[in-house]
Amino acid sequence: MKKYIKLLSLALFAVISILSCKKTIPGFLSDNVRYSADPLTVNQGVFLISNGIIPDNSTPPFKITLLNVRNITTGAREETFFKEYDVPVWKTAYNPITDTTLDLINKKRAFEKKVPFSVLEKSGQFLFTQATENVPPGQYLIDIKIENPHGTKTYMGVCKVILNPVVQYEYVNTPYFIALPANTETGIRFPYDDQWIDADKGQSTTITLNIKRVAASPNQIVLKVLDKNGAVFPGAALERRPSGNSFLKTLSTFAYKTTVTDTAVLYDYAQTRFPDIYWDSQSNGLNCYYRIYDKYIASIDTADSKNWNPPSQIPYGTWNKQPVKLNIRFNTKINQPGKYIYELRLKATKK
Repeated sequence: MKKYIKLLSLALFAVISILSCKKTIPGFLSDNVRYSADPLTVNQGVFLISNGIIPDNSTPPFKITLLNVRNITTGAREETFFKEYDVPVWKTAYNPITDTTLDLINKKRAFEKKVPFSVLEKSGQFLFTQATENVPPGQYLIDIKIENPHGTKTYMGVCKVILNPVVQYEYVNTPYFIALPANTETGIRFPYDDQWIDADKGQSTTITLNIKRVAASPNQIVLKVLDKNGAVFPGAALERRPSGNSFLKTLSTFAYKTTVTDTAVLYDYAQTRFPDIYWDSQSNGLNCYYRIYDKYIASIDTADSKNWNPPSQIPYGTWNKQPVKLNIRFNTKINQPGKYIYELRLKATKK
C-alpha cells in the first residue's frame, strides 16, 4: 500500500510540473519589450552604448530597426538625429604618454561621417556618437520595429531619452594659493586660508579661476594669470613646483604642446575629455601645481581676522614684510573640444 501511494505521488508531481511549466512558443514576440534604463540620460557630444532590449521571453533572432525619434514636447520628428556629421575617430588607440606631437596624433585619427544616434540591429542597444552635440538638448521618445520568425511589431515610445546640454568644463576642486617666504617651503597662514570656497564657481578667497570657451577650434587652453588689480603676469612667471628631486604636474604634463608668451601659457590638447582619463588613476590625479617666485611678487593680500566674515565682509590688507613666493593648485576637466581661456586671478600684486 505504501509503495502504491508513493508511486501515485510521483505521478501526480510529474503531471503538476508539466502543467505548471508554461513554455515560450517558438517565434513568440511580446507586446512588452522594454529597456532597463527608461528614461535614459545622455550628455551631448559624449559617446555612449546603452543596454539592449529586455525581450520579455520573445525568441531571437531579432531584427531591430529605428523608426523615429520624436520630441516629447512637440511630438515632431527630430531630423538632426538622422543627419550625418563629421566626427573625429581614432584609427588606433590614443596614448597620452607617447602621442606627444600633432604629427603622431594625426596619423592615428581621422574624420568620419556619423549620425548622432542609431540602434544595433540584433541587440537593440542604443548607440550615441559625439555628433549628438548637433542635436538640441531635450526629451525624446524612441520608436522601433522588431522582427523575428514569428512576425513584426512596432513599439511606439519604447524608451524616453533625456539629452542633456554639454557640460563644457568642470572644476574638480577649488583652486588656491599659499604664500611662502622666499627661502623656505613653510607656508604663511592667513585667516582666509581654507575658508569660503565655492567649487562650482572655481572660487576661493585666494584665487578665482574663470573659464570661458571662445572658439570651436583649435583645441587649446590659454592660461592667463592676473593680480588683484588686473595686471597680467608674464607666462614665464608660471613655473613648475618642485617636489623633491622632480616636479609636480602642470597642464603641460597633459598637453602635447606648450607655448609660453609674454601674457599667457598656451596648451594644445588632442581630445576631450582633457586631461585624458588615463590620468585619473595616476599620482595626484588631475591636480596642476605651479609656483610664482618672489621676483614677480611685490605684496600679497592678508585679512583682518577680527572682522573676517566671508563672503559678505572681506576686509583685506597688504602684507609685504618679507619676499614671498606662491604655490598654486587647480584641477579642471574639459569635456567639449575647443579653445578655452583660463583666467586665474590671484590675491597678489606684481609691481
